[in-house]
Amino acid sequence: MAALSDIGVVRRMLDQAELAAVRAARRHGNSWAEIATHLGVTRQSSWERWRDLDGSAGAYEPAADLLTTRAHEQRRASTIVVPNVVGLEWIDASDVLNDKGLVAINARPDTPTMPQDRGWIVTDQSPESGARVAAGSVIRLWLTGDGDAGVREPRRPRPTPKSARAMRPEPRDQAVG
Repeated sequence: MAALSDIGVVRRMLDQAELAAVRAARRHGNSWAEIATHLGVTRQSSWERWRDLDGSAGAYEPAADLLTTRAHEQRRASTIVVPNVVGLEWIDASDVLNDKGLVAINARPDTPTMPQDRGWIVTDQSPESGARVAAGSVIRLWLTGDGDAGVREPRRPRPTPKSARAMRPEPRDQAVG
C-alpha cells in the first residue's frame, strides 16, 4: 500500500510539472503543435487538455507581449517547411524528412518500423505539412500496413429474424395514452 501511495504522489508531481511546463511554453509563444510534439500527443489533445491556460493570462503584461512577439519572430525564422509525407511508405517518408533535415519517428512504438520493413504507409503526421520548424525537429508519423488492423469499418447489422417481423398482438387490457 505504501508503494501505491508513493506512485500517487509521483503522479501528482508529474502532473504539476507538466502543467508548469505547458504554461511556460504558451507564455513564450509556442504553438499547440510544438507542445504536442514534445509531449508525444496530438495537437488537438494538448489543446483540449490545456486550452484554459490561454484565457487565464489575466491583465495585460508588457513582458509577456514582448515574449510573444519574440516567439513569433523565431517561428518565422524557422526555415524548414514540413513536407507532406502522408500516403508514402515509412522508408520513403523517413528519407524525405531526413533530406529536409528533420527526424522521423513512429508515433506508435508497438508498430515495427525497421529500415528493411516494407508495406507500412503513413496515415498522419504531426506537425502537419506546411508548418515551419527548426532543423532537427521530430516529425511523428502514424502508420498502417502489414499486420496492422488499421481502421475498421463498422459491421452492418444482421437481418431481423422472421419471427421478429411478425405482427404482435394488440394489448387489450392496457389503457392507451
